[in-house]
Amino acid sequence: MRLLGLALSLSLGAAPAFAQTANDFYRGKTLSIVVGSDAGSGYDAYARLVSRHISRHIPGSPNIIVQNHPGAGSITMANQLASGNYKEGTTIGAPQSSVAFERLLHLLGPGGKAANFDATKLNWLGTAAQDTFVVLGWHKSKVSTAEDMMTKEFVIGTSGPNTDGSLIVAVMNKLLGTKIKLINGYNGTAPQLLALERGEIDGSSMAYSTVLTLRPNLHRDKQITVLLQVGRDKHPDLGEVALLSDLMKTDEDKAILSVIFDKYQMGRPFFAPPGVPTERVDLLRKAFDESMNDPALIAEAAQLHLELSPLPGKEVQALIERLYATPEPMVRKARLMLGTEK
Repeated sequence: MRLLGLALSLSLGAAPAFAQTANDFYRGKTLSIVVGSDAGSGYDAYARLVSRHISRHIPGSPNIIVQNHPGAGSITMANQLASGNYKEGTTIGAPQSSVAFERLLHLLGPGGKAANFDATKLNWLGTAAQDTFVVLGWHKSKVSTAEDMMTKEFVIGTSGPNTDGSLIVAVMNKLLGTKIKLINGYNGTAPQLLALERGEIDGSSMAYSTVLTLRPNLHRDKQITVLLQVGRDKHPDLGEVALLSDLMKTDEDKAILSVIFDKYQMGRPFFAPPGVPTERVDLLRKAFDESMNDPALIAEAAQLHLELSPLPGKEVQALIERLYATPEPMVRKARLMLGTEK
């Protein structure tokens, strides 16, 4: 609870400062970036990368600290930051991308009630990367093409139910008739890659950027085959690999995919809590955008094999608002596809 105590004390201590201009406010302050995932995760890596550079782009150059507050796919962290106690602008959330869509897709519980916040009211600062998820197979697997998945059993390992990997498999089995069998319980992407090498599973589904970060040699040395990619657009490295949406038979199926998977456009998002003064939100958005164009950050990202494909905060905000404006009948079909609505 030290994280929450620190952030709360900062918020309470900052209350009299609302009269300050945004340019003066951050001088001498500490800005906390709270990661809704474990230390060492991909989300954590991006948050720490941003933390090492964003201060230079904030007037007053505040001290930056990063803290991890994992739980329920980042819902625990997002609920806390949206509680109304963090309106001063000295706390930034770095959640998993799915956190924004719990009220839409109900991945964690009936009615989306696990999320005690309105995602359209969070102040989205931007995303450092747009994810492309891939379905990949080990080079010794009997499945070597997307077509093989239609006729041959294919064992995929995932972290657990309602993770991105398992959701992709659920959609593929229902819409394409693939023969994929899920094995849950691999706690994170690194154990899944190790299980591939050991022959415990035939394949996996994860963000392509994660493969490049954790094991860039696997694709380069053709130890894995990328069978399919999931996202709005193809990854620049995977021009010959089909998009899942390309295999859909109807426009309605493509629309359902959009509701479920357009979140990958905000693959590594950051937000300021609701209630932060507009001028401070604008300042933080500007600082985030400048960080994404900072040569020092870009060079460090390349060194760490972290892909950068940023989107500004206003575009992330517009994406979330667009998805929440989807007609309810289409959203219900998406939930039925995912098994989150009976």
